[in-house]
Amino acid sequence: MQKNDTAAHVCPFASLELILILMLWTFLHAGCAMWPEPTRSVHVGETGLMGSCADFFASLDGRAATADAVDSGYSRVKLHPYLRTDRFIASFRDEVEDNHAFAAWVDHMQALDQSARQFELANLSGTDIAALGTVDGRDALYRKVVECGNLLKNVDLLNAGKKGRRHVVVSVDDEYIPLRKVLGIYPITSLFVSRGVKKWHAEAREHFSIVPPTDWQPIRYVPALKPDTGIAHRILQEVERDALGIPTYSAEDRNTLFQAYAPIWEIQTRGNADRIGSPAWNGNRRIDIDTDHPQTYTLLSFTRFDKTILTQLNYIIWFPSRPSDGVLDIYAGRLDGLNYRVTLDGDGEPILYETMHNCGCYYKAYPTSHLRVRETLDYKEAPLILKAPEMQPASERMVVGMEHRTHYVRTLYPVSRESQSGAGAYTLADYGDLKRLSHVDGKQKSMFDRYGLVPGSERLERFVLWPTGVLSPGAMRQWGRHAVAFVGVRHFDDPFYLDKMFAPRP
Repeated sequence: MQKNDTAAHVCPFASLELILILMLWTFLHAGCAMWPEPTRSVHVGETGLMGSCADFFASLDGRAATADAVDSGYSRVKLHPYLRTDRFIASFRDEVEDNHAFAAWVDHMQALDQSARQFELANLSGTDIAALGTVDGRDALYRKVVECGNLLKNVDLLNAGKKGRRHVVVSVDDEYIPLRKVLGIYPITSLFVSRGVKKWHAEAREHFSIVPPTDWQPIRYVPALKPDTGIAHRILQEVERDALGIPTYSAEDRNTLFQAYAPIWEIQTRGNADRIGSPAWNGNRRIDIDTDHPQTYTLLSFTRFDKTILTQLNYIIWFPSRPSDGVLDIYAGRLDGLNYRVTLDGDGEPILYETMHNCGCYYKAYPTSHLRVRETLDYKEAPLILKAPEMQPASERMVVGMEHRTHYVRTLYPVSRESQSGAGAYTLADYGDLKRLSHVDGKQKSMFDRYGLVPGSERLERFVLWPTGVLSPGAMRQWGRHAVAFVGVRHFDDPFYLDKMFAPRP
């Protein structure tokens, strides 16, 4: 009897202990659901070309995962390993009944997969490449990606009619982990987070200006090239669009657009942490920022507004760090950066400017006179909306002014394109370069891990803000993986955010 009593007392304690251990384990590993795990074709294991191609994609995905070479910027499409998607492309899933529209939609997803696989192949070792069964190297493997993708696409989707369309399930998970919200008692903790956000909004409004600062000692970085802005306007006015209405720019046209609207960076400088540069892996397998080579990384995106598709130009810079302001500074850490985005109308006129730190933090929108803010914004955490200065893109550039240490954007103002005082030149580079940086032993490696984070950029704030559901709040992350609100759900690449926040002025 005593033995049974003892067992009765121990078992409840053991069960509670086990539950707590499982909860902790689940919490610590909750991020595992945040990387785009590979999917397998239904043709895996079949004989013939279909089975061979399906097996090839499965082997390639396995090698990329084992080598930690997965490009996590896009989401996978279940059962179709030759397709990937982002939030913008996924937004067309209910609008592709027309054969031409469906084919264009699938082609966009295949193009995203091919882009990702180029980087994954570049970052595999020679041993991994050889294990994939080719003697002709990465180029031969990429050709097989294209050929097998086309074969599977045609059989699974384009030649299967409506049946094929029903089998395409396209979605993109948000950047919030539900379990963390549950464990963090989100309905209560979000009240404290919301209070902190509102306080920061008030401070940001107070310190923001659309005139040049008078009490700064800044360094300026200006674009190295001076393009003809008239050509840029013609490109936007005359660009062809595909069956989905998405502009189709040539590589030359993209370069012209990025050069035409490139900003001047003005940074209140107190040390090397306030200088922009180029990310590079060091000998200790950590990312450093080479401030001797200032670069701005460009990325083209699109958004949907007022029943049309608008072009967006993203300009991204990197700093060595955000220095600490004291032992209790939970926001300090290695690496920092900013994304400045320009949204253009069909005539080449900027209608919206935005800034966001590369952690997804400190989002700000600066609408021009072409937009009006909606009276009601359907967000639990309202975005910070400030006034944009009036400017003439043909003769002026926008100056993005940032304070030292925090790199908060404190001012936007236009200057003549001829203004070069106190300036150093920066060059433009493609954002994709960040996904194939030189690494030790002659290899290449992305600066982003499989979760879309930059290793080594973690902040102490992650131990405070984890109940918001955001993975590693404060850490630098890959484009397409930016949550820009701690209360509610909001993403930097939401294709409908412009319609939610603004209406066109008549």
